[in-house]
Amino acid sequence: MPSKRYTVIVADRETGEVRRGTVAIRPVATALAILALLPAIGLSVSRWGAQGEITRLRTENARLHVESASYRSGAAEMEEQIGSLRNAIDRLTSRSGMHEPVQQLIDRLPAAVNFEIPATPAPGATFDRIGTLLDTLDSQLSAIRHSVALRETLASATPTIWPADGWISSGYGYRNDPFDGEREFHSALDISTRAGEPVYATASGLIAAAHRQGHYGNMVEIRHGFDLTTRYGHLSAFAVSVGDTVERGDVIGYAGATGRATGYHVHYEVAVNGKNINPLRLLTDPDPIAAN
Repeated sequence: MPSKRYTVIVADRETGEVRRGTVAIRPVATALAILALLPAIGLSVSRWGAQGEITRLRTENARLHVESASYRSGAAEMEEQIGSLRNAIDRLTSRSGMHEPVQQLIDRLPAAVNFEIPATPAPGATFDRIGTLLDTLDSQLSAIRHSVALRETLASATPTIWPADGWISSGYGYRNDPFDGEREFHSALDISTRAGEPVYATASGLIAAAHRQGHYGNMVEIRHGFDLTTRYGHLSAFAVSVGDTVERGDVIGYAGATGRATGYHVHYEVAVNGKNINPLRLLTDPDPIAAN
């Protein structure tokens, strides 16, 4: 159906000029309706946008809550790790004699690390600082562990106990030879004891020799590492074989008078880098009687 059309006449009173115009009702009504609906459309669009923003903010807030919980959990784990490292360092440094420089590092921890996570998380810098401290502590701990292991290995390899119960019948240094009376240098200790008394390894090591050898008679040689070697001569019998490993205090043989000996005793030598030294320099107990 064609749209109705109306003629609008406009007359000018002063000039008498008359103007006519034709208007179709349907387009005009449509335009007016659109103009009327524009505010409602704008409001709907605005509400839709606001709802979308609200949804986005709620999602972001939920994400931040999850991240905050994650960061707090991570911080708690790091704090526990630092605590464990500090305890390990305390234990190791008390044995290594390196306490002071490490303690200075530990003392800086409370001031450097803050485990309080702010309401709006900014974890990057905090976690970087904690990570750096953990790396530093871990490196320090590794160095201390290496130092402690080295010191403990050296300590176990150092001949520090008497090889047998008895008394010193001939010391380290110059003496008159008991067979021909000639003055000579005696590079060992002679420890007089009863026949068959146990002879002990004075440090941990590897049995390098266990056989009869010239003036030594039945002799055991132990290599302890760090170029430390001990020898035990004039034994009546062996309790070890070549290739055995022994710990400090293990029985390696029994006292006797084999080889060039005037009585039952243990000929005891300590060598460093192939050069004999006075065993008394390393013994922790100056009294040889019942030292083991």
